[in-house]
Amino acid sequence: MSRVIVKFPECREVFVDDKSEGDNIDAQGKYRSLLLGDGLHTFRLGGDQNYTPPSQDVEVGGGTIILPQPVVFEKNG
Repeated sequence: MSRVIVKFPECREVFVDDKSEGDNIDAQGKYRSLLLGDGLHTFRLGGDQNYTPPSQDVEVGGGTIILPQPVVFEKNG
């Protein structure tokens, strides 16, 4: 199992392998870490499609609570 954070400048619902994992940002405005099984996972965001890439296939492994593995989406425009 590994910890992952999904970085995007707005609060968005995160989908991993088409399953909702909740929002990327908590009520205090900090990135939430997700606990996921090691291996290949597909990440995407909910809401407006104003980000790139549309989805990401990421090999998850090695992320810890202190140093979670980042998955980064960039805002368009």
